[in-house]
Amino acid sequence: LYSQSVEGEPVDIETLAKITRFFSSEVSFHFTEVKVRQYAVAINVPKTQCENGFIPSTFLKEDKNVNVKNIISADERPVYEGKELIAAGVQKTPNTAHSEFLLMNPPNNSPLTNLLNKRKDGCVVFYTLNSPCMNTCLSGKYKITGGLDKLKAYKGIKAFAFKNIWMQDQNRQDELSEKLKVIASRIPLYRCKSNKCTLCGEPGEKFALKRFGQLLFPLTLFAFVGVSFSDAKFMGEEYFYESRSMIYKGLC
Repeated sequence: LYSQSVEGEPVDIETLAKITRFFSSEVSFHFTEVKVRQYAVAINVPKTQCENGFIPSTFLKEDKNVNVKNIISADERPVYEGKELIAAGVQKTPNTAHSEFLLMNPPNNSPLTNLLNKRKDGCVVFYTLNSPCMNTCLSGKYKITGGLDKLKAYKGIKAFAFKNIWMQDQNRQDELSEKLKVIASRIPLYRCKSNKCTLCGEPGEKFALKRFGQLLFPLTLFAFVGVSFSDAKFMGEEYFYESRSMIYKGLC
């Protein structure tokens, strides 16, 4: 039976690889050269720019004339908020703050939430050079789950991607793989390296079927918050719901 994910359309995986490469190759960014050696970025662009046929010359035109890499190299508040792009390095003063945290907090008024509100049906990619750290970003007082929930609620195309394993977690990859389910249960999670991206995990799908006699036919998919995925009644008709668990492949 045909099914469609309630989590939104998928990003074109080849285009996602080109987008993540763009962050390090574009002259005005060159994020890989920043002295902090860690950055996170997010974009909200028209959905067509995340489909097949990526054109670098038309990408992030409003943000190309800004020296973003200098802004995110600052010791204090290393955050850039542009038209279609936000970016952050690692804050050193007055207190240490990781780049993902800076973009996602406070959840209701964060750079990420403000970016999401600019275009409700576009394509949002959140990319971090290193995987979110287990001890801070994925658990504890400074975790980023509030921001991840904002991404989950976004109705357009969305993806969360990373390249490297954070150095302090490299000897704990089994634990990290488990922790990254915090992301994959909400948003499609990709690892992008060596000019390609691999899907690591994504939320489960929900299917809506209607019974006509002994036959089941697929219907337009709805997300029923708080409704059991067993026999249910909707608009006076008998519907049946099935769910598929989160697909998860670990660190890819």
